[in-house]
Amino acid sequence: MKKVGDGIWAHEDSMRLPGMTLRLRMTVIELADGGLWVHSPTAHSPQLADEIHDLGAVQYIVGASNGHNLWLAQWQAAYPDATLYVSAAIPKKLKLSDYKILDDSTENIWASDLDHEYMAGVPLFNESVFLHRASQSFIVSDLIQNHSDDRASGLSGLAAKCIYEPIGFKDICVAPPLRMRFMIKDKEKFATSIQRIQDWDFNKIIVSHGDIIEKNAQQVFSNLCERFFT
Repeated sequence: MKKVGDGIWAHEDSMRLPGMTLRLRMTVIELADGGLWVHSPTAHSPQLADEIHDLGAVQYIVGASNGHNLWLAQWQAAYPDATLYVSAAIPKKLKLSDYKILDDSTENIWASDLDHEYMAGVPLFNESVFLHRASQSFIVSDLIQNHSDDRASGLSGLAAKCIYEPIGFKDICVAPPLRMRFMIKDKEKFATSIQRIQDWDFNKIIVSHGDIIEKNAQQVFSNLCERFFT
């Protein structure tokens, strides 16, 4: 676990895709009441459990985008007293004992620490994003990604260049499916969500895929999202 701001830590992992290593990041926040809020959990392990224990008690586990489900059941089993929040499609993939859905009607029970925005209009992701105000951190699962250093060498690197980069897995980017406008089912609602995020005060984007974006973070976000207003 690495501290990345006031009351916020990150744990990095990865998973192999054909021709590409997909970097993963879990974000852990200490809430005002002392409980831990765990976003996009990576694979659970005894070592990671010890590091989490040193920070506090896990109170919430958050799977905020439909593809971020692989280790949620592990974490729910490890922390049965924690409340699990998931995006709408995750319960269709996993047998979960108990959970709450994250969407535009979800009460923000973390409002003393976090702002929450549901990215309406994109059912592929059903993603919720968050602003941790104390550390000025904008936390995303898939909306923004950073593939600047993801390319493998040799044949795997060639595969990445030929397959992944042409569809958008390159440098700092929006989630590649969002480049295909037909994936956005309600463009007006999605653009409204983007506009609200642009009003947030953040100095870094904690992405789940790739390096944290710390230089000119708000301008980077605005530039990437210009496409959604044309």
